[in-house]
Amino acid sequence: MLVAIGSVKGAPYVTSLAVALAVRWPTPGALVVEADPAGGDLAFRFGARREPGLSELAADTRAGRRGGDLAAYARPIPLGISVVFAPADQHHGPAIDAAGQATQAIRMVAHNCVDLLRAAAARRAVIVDLGRLGWDSPSWSLAAAADVFLVAMRSGVEAVDAVQVRRDRLRSVPGLRSAPRLVVAGRPLCTEGEIAGVTGMAVVGTVPDDRRAADVLAGRAEPGWGWTRLPFLRAARALAVSLQVHAPHHVPAAVPSFVGPAGRPWQAPVYRP
Repeated sequence: MLVAIGSVKGAPYVTSLAVALAVRWPTPGALVVEADPAGGDLAFRFGARREPGLSELAADTRAGRRGGDLAAYARPIPLGISVVFAPADQHHGPAIDAAGQATQAIRMVAHNCVDLLRAAAARRAVIVDLGRLGWDSPSWSLAAAADVFLVAMRSGVEAVDAVQVRRDRLRSVPGLRSAPRLVVAGRPLCTEGEIAGVTGMAVVGTVPDDRRAADVLAGRAEPGWGWTRLPFLRAARALAVSLQVHAPHHVPAAVPSFVGPAGRPWQAPVYRP
């Protein structure tokens, strides 16, 4: 399954959620792909070698020597999963900065490697971290190719409004395979039904504010015993199971879907603190 996660204002828990979903995916071997135009952070956070990664995949594609396995461009991190790292986010020097390198690599991968991503996703979960989806982000094409397109948002009226004013952009991406669905970070200040009604998009789960899990997922703290049972990781597990069970084969992008198998309403398991 190919899962893409992004946000439209800031990037609340996008990278943490991508990593947590891969860690807690029901079947082993899940990969994370960093496709944030602002640059990747995970290699630095976990002290991992960046190469081979997204830049090498783009370079091989440009040179016509791309391999047949996305896993060949992934490197392990200490949480038990592997990541296709994007270039780091750097903002100094006269040369093209890493954000520019990341944008170029993402554009190349989105244009030429969707078949490679989808082939890998037929064998394992591939979780793509899109970062913040600006209007001109090169990552929109990767969102369109995904079996599941998740939009992470903070709870609160301002966050709901930010999604609502961008819903037409979110639902009209050319070639979109699956209508965007929302994941709310933090305790919602209004009901899921109210959020869905305003935004026109289903809420498929919530994840709690969890400082301990955030530190572990960002490489700032050692996992320790039982770390996969932290509240954020438990919420990610419930979401991963729901996505695997209820993933649509195709949902028209122009019409938000709230219907699951056999015409029954889709009520995804939602973490409750």
